[in-house]
Amino acid sequence: MTLPFIPGRTAPGLGAVLGPHLHHVLAACRPHTGHPTSVEECTGGNVAHVLRVRGEAGNVIVKIRGHRFARIKHITTDPALIAVEHRALTLHHGLLPDLFPQALVFLPEAHAMVMTDVFPDGRPWREHLDKRAAIAEECTRLGTALTRIHHATAGLPPLRDGDGDDLFRAEHAYGYCLRSAGHRVLDEACRRLDALPGRQLVLGDACPKNLSLAAGRTAFVDLDNVHTGAPLFDLGYLLAHLVLHHITRPGLLHPLATAFLDAYTLPGTARPWRDDDLLAAVTAGVLLYRLEARTVPYPATAPPAAAGRQRHILRRLLDAGPFTVLDLLDAATGPVTS
Repeated sequence: MTLPFIPGRTAPGLGAVLGPHLHHVLAACRPHTGHPTSVEECTGGNVAHVLRVRGEAGNVIVKIRGHRFARIKHITTDPALIAVEHRALTLHHGLLPDLFPQALVFLPEAHAMVMTDVFPDGRPWREHLDKRAAIAEECTRLGTALTRIHHATAGLPPLRDGDGDDLFRAEHAYGYCLRSAGHRVLDEACRRLDALPGRQLVLGDACPKNLSLAAGRTAFVDLDNVHTGAPLFDLGYLLAHLVLHHITRPGLLHPLATAFLDAYTLPGTARPWRDDDLLAAVTAGVLLYRLEARTVPYPATAPPAAAGRQRHILRRLLDAGPFTVLDLLDAATGPVTS
C-alpha cells in the first residue's frame, strides 16, 4: 500500500507508529532520499513496522519496533530490542556488504533505524514465488549465499548478554517454530540441534519474505531473529520454505532442492544431506509450523486441500520414525496413502 507523503502533515502509518519522533526520523531519511515523496508499508513482517520512504534522490527502509508485535497484537515485546537487530545488521553488513543492507541511522529513542533498500524491485522473493516457480539458478545462489554467511559468522560471540541467545533460541526457534506442532520427534530434533558441534550465529528467519533475488543480486533482511544456534537450522528453514512454495508444483521439488542443497557446504561437517535425518526432521517441523500457523501467521501458499494433504504427509512421516531428506521430498511429490 502506497501512502502519499504530504509535507507538514502526519504521514499515515509512519506517524501512527512514531508519534512525536516522526519528524526526527524523516529528518534522518532526507540525506539519503532528498525531499520525501511517499511512504509505503512493506508487508510480511510480524514483529516490527517496516516502511519504505521514497524521495527525489532515492529510497530507504525505516524499521520501527513497538511494545507489541506489529501483526501479532497479543504478543508483547520490548521495543528497545531493536538495538539487538541493529547490532546484528551492523555485524552482517560489515562482513558481507553485498548480502545485507546497511544501517544508515539508528534512533534508539524512537526504537527505529533507517537502512539502505536492498530490494531492487521493491518486492521480496515471496511475492515472485506467489506468481511463478523458483528456478535452479536462484536456488544455487541461495545455497552459496547461506554458505558464505555461516562461514563468515562462525566463531563470533553471542549478540545478547549472558544466556540471552540461548533463551531466544529456546523461545523462538524451538518454542514458536519446531515445538509448536507438539510432536516428540521435533522435541528430540531440538535436543539434537543443541548437541551439534560448531554452534554459532545463525539467521533464524531465512525465508522468501525476508530475501531478494532480483536483478541478479542476493540480499537478506529482517535480522531480529539472529541468535546462537546450529547452522543446520537455517538450512532446514530455507529448505522447508522451498517445499512450502512448491506444494502445487511437486515435480519441481527434487531439482530445486538438489540445486539448493548441493550449493551449500555445511561448515565443520561432511554430513551428506540426502541421508540426513536431522535435517529432514527440522525441515518437516518448519513446514508444519508454517502450514498450521498456530502462533505466527504465514499467508497461504496453496489451496486448503493441498495444504491439508501436506500436513497429513508430514505427520505420517514423523509418526513413522526416522526419515531422510529424500524421503521427505519423495513424500511431498507423491500421493497420500492410508
